[in-house]
Amino acid sequence: MRLARKLILAVVVGILLVVLAHDFFVVREDLRASEARMADDVATLGYGLSVTLAQVVRDSGPEAAEALIVRRNQGDRNRIRWVALDVPPGDPRAVELPPELVAELRQGRPAQLVVGRGSSARLVVYRPFFGEQPVHNLAEASESLAPIRDRLRRRIVGVVVESIVILLLAIASALVLGVRFVARPVQALAAQARRIGGGDLSQRLALAGHHELSELAAEMNEMCDRLLEARDRLAAESAAKLAAVEQLRHADRLATVGQLASGVAHELGTPLNVVAGHAKMIGAGDGTRDEDRSSARVIGEQAVRMTAIIRQLLDFARRGKPSLEDGALHAVADRTVAMLAHLAMQRRVELRLSPASGAARVHMDQAQIQQVIANLLLNAIQAMPSGGRVEIELDETRASKPGGASSEAPRDYVRLTIVDHGHGIAPEDLPRIFEPFFTTKDVGEGTGLGLSVCWGIVEEHGGFIAVDSRVGEGSRFSVYLPAVAANINEAQSSA
Repeated sequence: MRLARKLILAVVVGILLVVLAHDFFVVREDLRASEARMADDVATLGYGLSVTLAQVVRDSGPEAAEALIVRRNQGDRNRIRWVALDVPPGDPRAVELPPELVAELRQGRPAQLVVGRGSSARLVVYRPFFGEQPVHNLAEASESLAPIRDRLRRRIVGVVVESIVILLLAIASALVLGVRFVARPVQALAAQARRIGGGDLSQRLALAGHHELSELAAEMNEMCDRLLEARDRLAAESAAKLAAVEQLRHADRLATVGQLASGVAHELGTPLNVVAGHAKMIGAGDGTRDEDRSSARVIGEQAVRMTAIIRQLLDFARRGKPSLEDGALHAVADRTVAMLAHLAMQRRVELRLSPASGAARVHMDQAQIQQVIANLLLNAIQAMPSGGRVEIELDETRASKPGGASSEAPRDYVRLTIVDHGHGIAPEDLPRIFEPFFTTKDVGEGTGLGLSVCWGIVEEHGGFIAVDSRVGEGSRFSVYLPAVAANINEAQSSA
């Protein structure tokens, strides 16, 4: 309604100004016309008086002229006098006039002025006696300006009343028209905008008439249609993107499983040989009853061991939906190191996991984080073809996310660091290592998806990956995952 009030106020003020301006000019012209008519009447009277008095003085003497003036002043609002120039101040005919009027009169021209103020103001006209040279005697005719002032006051009162009436009518008209044609449509548009801002794109707005606001409503309806189409398209694209990302992660997981196959085969070979040997002993029947029971127990233990190995590999390869939960990152890292231990042993690489310097608890999908750790460990193992040691460390630190807003405050992270002493990464390749399908490995060694998948998983968990690598010295990959709030409180209380 603020816009409608402003519009109504502007219309009312505009109408009021027009009315006042019109009435001002009308009153002023009326006043001028009245004063002009009065001036003409008084001037005519003065002219007639100057002729008459001059004639009476010549014919009948001054006494007759005085008698004429007395009779003329009875019952008349006009007042006439016989005055003279160059007489002493105490003389009855003396008159005080400004020097410029005296100069006009001495040249035989009439003069006029307004004397007094308020209700006592009068218009006075002076004319020399007709035919008198030099000028000495003057005919004075005056009329009160009170009637004009009274008429002016009545006119002003009438103008004020008229303006008030017009103002009230203008307010009523502007209010009705403003509410109907401005306030209600604008309120409807604002409500529609709020619905759109809240995500409700199902409502459509129809405004009657053909004007700018109805055109705006039509444009908002078209915008809703386009937003609905864009939202549906974005939802479909997001679903397709999520499906593609999940497929890539599953493909990378299967590729990792392929690399683990030889290690798993070696791991299963030992318990299978043990099972086969004890089964032969039982089958030959050469052992005692206690020996047979011992062999059966060993077979059962090795079967459990093989089942655990196979279950671990299947759990890692299985496609599943993300499930975030609070967990210990060190336990996930320990399981991953155990899963890759035999592959590392074949390549003469030692995987050394240091104890965590804290609870190291994060909100994570354990299967996805295990995939991240496995990919980074496989890269570290492959980076040392001649063998060596890979160090895995966990600690808690406070850091700011790279590339974030400058005003973003540092926060607490659990940092998992994997350090190898391999051939390192060339400086020109570092900016691209997280690009999909980018790899520096030999054919068959990698798909180029591992680091890209790691980056996506860690970013979805609210963290980031930092890399420090030098050619010939090795690489350091640091995975930062937001620490659980309880973990932060524990660290603060221990400090």
